[in-house]
Amino acid sequence: MSSWIATATLESLPDEIRCHILRFLSYNEIIQCALTCLTLYNTVKCSVELQYIIELGAQWLIEVHPWSPTASLSEYLCILRKKANTWNTFKPIATHAFRGTTLSDLNSIVHGNIICYTPSAHGDPASNAVDIKTNSTCIATILMNPSPVLHTYRYMDELQDIEIIITLPIDVDSDGFKYQISFHTISTGKEHPLSHGSHIVSGRAACSKAQQIEITVAVFDDRLAVYIVGLDENPCWSLHILSWQQPSQADDLCAIGDGNQLSDIRFLVKEKLIALSTDGHIHLYDTEDPSKAPRLHARFMLPIHGQLGVFNHPSTFHSAASCAGLAVPVNHWIWTTNPADRVISVTWACSSICIISAHIFFMDIPSTWFDAMSQDGRLVTWSSWGPQNSCLFQEERFGMEMLYFFGVGGSRVIWAGAVVGGTDLSFQLHMPDFNPLAMVRGISKVIREPAISGLVGLWSDTPVETYLPYMEETMVLFTESMVESEWKMQANVFEM
Repeated sequence: MSSWIATATLESLPDEIRCHILRFLSYNEIIQCALTCLTLYNTVKCSVELQYIIELGAQWLIEVHPWSPTASLSEYLCILRKKANTWNTFKPIATHAFRGTTLSDLNSIVHGNIICYTPSAHGDPASNAVDIKTNSTCIATILMNPSPVLHTYRYMDELQDIEIIITLPIDVDSDGFKYQISFHTISTGKEHPLSHGSHIVSGRAACSKAQQIEITVAVFDDRLAVYIVGLDENPCWSLHILSWQQPSQADDLCAIGDGNQLSDIRFLVKEKLIALSTDGHIHLYDTEDPSKAPRLHARFMLPIHGQLGVFNHPSTFHSAASCAGLAVPVNHWIWTTNPADRVISVTWACSSICIISAHIFFMDIPSTWFDAMSQDGRLVTWSSWGPQNSCLFQEERFGMEMLYFFGVGGSRVIWAGAVVGGTDLSFQLHMPDFNPLAMVRGISKVIREPAISGLVGLWSDTPVETYLPYMEETMVLFTESMVESEWKMQANVFEM
């Protein structure tokens, strides 16, 4: 017995045990094992579970929605492969359409679908990729009256059926600046059962004297980020991170700043938040422990500054926790892109867009990348991280007006442009895909040449070169004409 154990190999084990062992490996490691011998090759090839792990990893996907009790693993594997083949050929099929009386300006690719709209003839006839399920985290400006008047800011996360209500200022007779955060369900309007009541939070004392207050909110699972800045001669701001599902948290733990403001905030995962500053940096905060103030991990320098910028990507990312209470999707699409494999985008008022691989915010940053001469020692210079991990697109790729018809989802970027010689009912979709697997498959044109940009507002006069490769597909699509004049938007849903 002991002799057999000493000489046993993976190939000599029963097939079901080999499968059980291999399922703990990454998809790349499973593929490498399959290449070592015919026995392991056949094991991997004939195992639906291992094929599913490989397909999931190759497409950079993770499970977020609950499984359907009526669907088998084989069916889910077929769905994944079918979707992959459809994306590869980039031949979207319009599954249905809807019309509305209001315009939507939110952009995304949603779970493998593209939603494109055509405004009425009274507006711009170009089309857009929109995500009607996601709320924007755009900053709201509140004019503060000399007399104490309560102001309310509302943010809704439809995925978790939660409405966040911020009331300010409260306790005006006390020193400092305080606001109250309440949590209601969107469906009932009542207090959210997971919230443990409202929270009283202390902001910067100087905000109590500011004539204007700017506020923005970001949510991911149980994490809530609230950014408030008092606009005065010397703007001061605070960034609070808390768990809206935990009671009795300290109300004064926050990151603070003076002068340069934050123009946008986003959660990458519940443990990581990025913030875009007006001096041209992306701040990466550690938000793993909501009982502590958010810790600045790094400030990534961008090649442009002095312009108002925003993160142009979905403000709400899906996760298993946030989707746990949802019904199984009708089309059984239960996956979303792994957070570290996504791309995000920064859009500036000067009409330039920077596509950034989110991987850079999940890696261990080499100590040599930090600028030791910077004030806090947290600055990562553009030359250290930017050129190899980003791609700059300039206005000429879109046209000035086309920057508003631009979306980001997973590893893909998509925008719609006018067709030369076309009609108002036709548009051309462009879809760069930054997933290396798409480039390896050689489905379409792979762009590896450096993108050279002569941006306005650079730290230097030297043109910026970026080297993040991508594959680009284009396709001409047509939408139906509108009849009723009260319609402001027609949206076509294209299954990818």
